[in-house]
Order: sequence, then C-alpha cells, then structure tokens
Amino acid sequence: MWRAILLVSVALPAALSSLVDVDKDKGQVWAVLVAGSNTYGNYRHQADVCHAYQILHRNGVPDSNIIVMMYDDIANNPSNPKKGKIFNKPGGPNVYGPKAVNKDYVGDDVTPENFVHVLTGNHEAVRGVGSGKVLKSGPNDHVFVNFVDHGAPGLIGFPNDVMHADDLIRALKTMHKKKMYKKLVFYMEACESGSMFDKILPKNIEIFATTAANPTESSYACYWSDEVQAYLGDEYSVSWMEDTDAAEKHKRFSSETLLKQYKNVVKRVKESHPSMYGEKTIDKDHVQDFLGKSKQKVTFYSESPSQLESFTDAVPSRDVPLHVLTKKIALAETAEEKEKLQKEKEDLVKGRKEIDQLLSRILSHVTNLDIEEIQNIETTRQDISLEMMPCYKTLVKAFSEKCINIPKNQYTFSHLYKLANMCALQYSSTDILEAFSAECGSLHQEMVNVN
Repeated sequence: MWRAILLVSVALPAALSSLVDVDKDKGQVWAVLVAGSNTYGNYRHQADVCHAYQILHRNGVPDSNIIVMMYDDIANNPSNPKKGKIFNKPGGPNVYGPKAVNKDYVGDDVTPENFVHVLTGNHEAVRGVGSGKVLKSGPNDHVFVNFVDHGAPGLIGFPNDVMHADDLIRALKTMHKKKMYKKLVFYMEACESGSMFDKILPKNIEIFATTAANPTESSYACYWSDEVQAYLGDEYSVSWMEDTDAAEKHKRFSSETLLKQYKNVVKRVKESHPSMYGEKTIDKDHVQDFLGKSKQKVTFYSESPSQLESFTDAVPSRDVPLHVLTKKIALAETAEEKEKLQKEKEDLVKGRKEIDQLLSRILSHVTNLDIEEIQNIETTRQDISLEMMPCYKTLVKAFSEKCINIPKNQYTFSHLYKLANMCALQYSSTDILEAFSAECGSLHQEMVNVN
C-alpha cells in the first residue's frame, strides 16, 4: 500500500524534463501538491507546498507532470511585508520563486471535489476550471501526493469545505483500479492525519503513506518569523523537505530510502508522532523515485541530515492564532496597537470558550444530562471506520450549516472527535440533529470568524 505517490506542480526547463522520464519500463514521476487552507494566519501551509514544488522542479519533474492546488492569497497578501515572496524557514530562500510556482487550481477552485477529479484523471469534470490539469499517469508511473492543512478525525480541511476519509480512500481505490500508478506515496500534514488511513487504507493497492500525526493528536507549526509575523512551516513537512534538501546537497539522495527519510522525520519531530500506513514494503524504494532525479546543484540548505536542528518554537496547529496574537502583542510598538491586539486575543479566547460551551450543551441535550455518558464521549477516542462515515458526514455537514462554519473556524476541528464518538457509540442521528437545532440558534453567524 505504499506504491503510489502524488506530486503537485513542479516546473522545469525542457532540458531537465528528460531526467524524470527514466526508461519506459520504469515510467515517470507525477505529483499532486495541495494546500487546503487560506488566510494569512495559515501562511505555513502554502509555504510548505511551495517548498515541495521547488524540490520537484529542481529534480527534473516537468510542470506537465505536477498539479498544484493552493488558494494563492499569501505571496501578495496585504499583511505580507515581503511582497511576492513566501518563505518556509527564517533566513531561507523564497520558495515562491526563483522558479514561479505553476499554480493549477487557486481560490475557490481548491475543493475536495476537484482534488478527487485530479487524482482520478477526470478531465471532463474540470473542463474550464483552473488549468484543467489532471493526473495522466499510467501503470508504470510513480505518483507522489502531498496534502497540507488542518484535520480532525476522519477528515481534512479545504478553504470552504472538508474532505472525509471514505471519499479519499474511494479516490485512491479508483486510481488503483484504473492502473494510474505502479506505486503511490502520500505525505499528509494535518492534525489527527493518521485517522485518514489507519485501519481504512487497504494494504493491497500499492500505496505507502506517512502522516504528521497519529489518529488522535495535533500536528505542530514551527519557524516563527518576527518580520513576516507568521509561522513559516510545520514540523513534519519541513522535516521531510529539509531532509531531502540536505540529502541532495551531500550526495546521499540516490541512496536514501523512504524508510530512512521517515526515520529521520520521526527523530526530528518531537511534538507529534509521525505515522506510517499502507504497503510498507514500498519503504525500501528510494525517495528520488518519487521526487525526481536531477543532478542540479542544491543551494537551499547546507546542513547534512544529521545536523538539522531541533525545533524550539513548535506550537499546536490549532493554537497558532493565539500564539500569533501573543507574539504580535510583544512586538507592538505603541500602546494603542498593543491594546487593539490584546482585545483581539480576548475576543478569540471568548469565542473559543463559547464553542466549548456549545458542545457541552449539545452533549447534555443528547444524553439527557447523563454525566457518565458525557464523560465517555468527551474523554474517549473511538476509531474511525468506513461503516460509521455516513453518520459522521451527516453530523459534520449539519453542524457546519446550523452551528459553526467548520472550514472557517479551525478551532472547531478540535471538537469533531465528539461527533465521531457519538456515531461510533450509536447515538441517534435524529437526536443529535435536534440538539444542533435547539442549541445553536444564531451562533453560526456570530462565530464565523473565530479561529
């Protein structure tokens, strides 16, 4: 299950494109890169994807073989002091260039549906949308997929929607059925990202996947920049990419296996537990089989894999808005500015408490104030299964429509395990939906900007 890797947009000069053709028996490298968030507060997600693009580009993967999905509201954002540039590390290179990232789907075209169409090669479904590019990979090709955003049990976020695990697994099965790859590798950065694959990714469809976190924990942001006033990267993502940069720089890339890279990432990531799923025999394959094999000189970073520093400023992904405001308050140059930011932080904390209280009221409503049942739902973590997905998807959709706009409120992701628990414990969906109607009231509109 480790044999398919999705790579997203990487552009290269024609002279280098032949480097990824290898021979016809080995096939080509294809990639799909997706940043599933928007807004300046999520700067790091698009920075991660841009860095991944540059790796693919310099390693000879042509733009024709790379598909990139990113909202593209960071480089020229009014809050960005480095107009037209994005950085994935303090003091690092501009990953939005020097080769401009070839963006295929931007803005509101970054959707779960278009992601599925891209993966499954459904050209007709995206005719007239973005670049219209989809994977055209075949049975001898290697596919690399990299997804970066927020997550919750059994789902990942997009700017205006969420994608559930069963829809992703169905798309991957379709790719396998259509013989769209020989092997596929999937790197996923998101909170609770392990839940997208754990016990539900088949082990016989040649896919190898690693995730930033196990099924129950947060992933972590890192690399705060006072100048940019944002976290520039995520622990897991920058770890695998800087490991790749360093391995290329020190001529170890040709011998580095997927397992070796995974172990290097696990060693460096301290705050979460990167996890591995799928066809684990693929871990013996080389990283360059999925990221290209260019002999270009690497100038991104000089450290060797063993010298990459530990992260000293990692924070839980869902708490990034709080940490950003805390740092901005410390950097504020005037009392007026400091007071304004402090008010924003107080409002944010208040909004989060209201979300906490809302979920408590919903659980009380559903369980008829049974304290033991409430504690069971709040403190346990039921495994996500494909069988429970219809119930879970119904609740997530209804909660987002009746209560709080989930894609716009990343903090809400931290409570979704409670909805999954109620499905796993077989509470009545009708009762839960009634609780949403009774308890949410007008809260949806009021909370739309709470992060």
